[in-house]
Amino acid sequence: MTLAVDQAVNQAGASLRNASSKTQGTGNGKQLGKEDFLNLMMVQMANQDPLDPMDSDQMMQQMAALGTVEQLQGVNAQLGKVVSTQEGIARASAFSYLDKDVEIGTNTLDVREGNVPPASYSLEGPADKVYAHIINEEGEPIRVIKLESQQAGMHSFTWDGTDNDGDQVSNGIYQYRVVATTEDGESINVSQFKKGRVSSVSFENGQAMGVVNGEQIPLTKVKGVNEISGKRFDDALPLPIKKSIQPKQPILQPLKAGVKAP
Repeated sequence: MTLAVDQAVNQAGASLRNASSKTQGTGNGKQLGKEDFLNLMMVQMANQDPLDPMDSDQMMQQMAALGTVEQLQGVNAQLGKVVSTQEGIARASAFSYLDKDVEIGTNTLDVREGNVPPASYSLEGPADKVYAHIINEEGEPIRVIKLESQQAGMHSFTWDGTDNDGDQVSNGIYQYRVVATTEDGESINVSQFKKGRVSSVSFENGQAMGVVNGEQIPLTKVKGVNEISGKRFDDALPLPIKKSIQPKQPILQPLKAGVKAP
């Protein structure tokens, strides 16, 4: 072994011993990098048994493992950038819901001062009997609304915010469940959702939340978006303004006795 190789091995061993002592002294748990791995291999090769040298296949496997680890680290770094970019795109997309009318897949109704937003649902087939059950926060049914027989497709109903006794319920979040059956009593699948306008958008723990009809709802529950309210407002024309005002006819005063007209 030449002097240059001996010096390289000694330097590698000293470097590893210094790194080990620093790691043990600080307790930070330093991770070995590429240079540390190569230094370890040089020390291992320099101190191998001449009668039983290190297997070249094992050395190649270790080198291949090092290359794989480096590639995975690079992939992780790129994935981190991709995730950051996607989060920015998701935030920008969430703000596009502002002032839009949305359909949200949910089974809740928010009652505020007797005001209840309309509830919508979709039937997979024609139904002879349709009932809407209103359930309070304790899970107790408080109102049953009988609806008319309906065909397959989209439908909606409005709850007036009263229970079966006609008393106004208190403010809070209520659930509703639409049950539909055929004339033979067979159940029909029902998809429930409600409509509203997104008044604000915020983010909680990385999740986009929108305020719809005063209720905060994850925007992932949005099933449809439209601009019906905006179009109605834009299409509303102001009352016509009369450009010219016709002057009134002068009022003629009656002539007094003995006075001649001019």
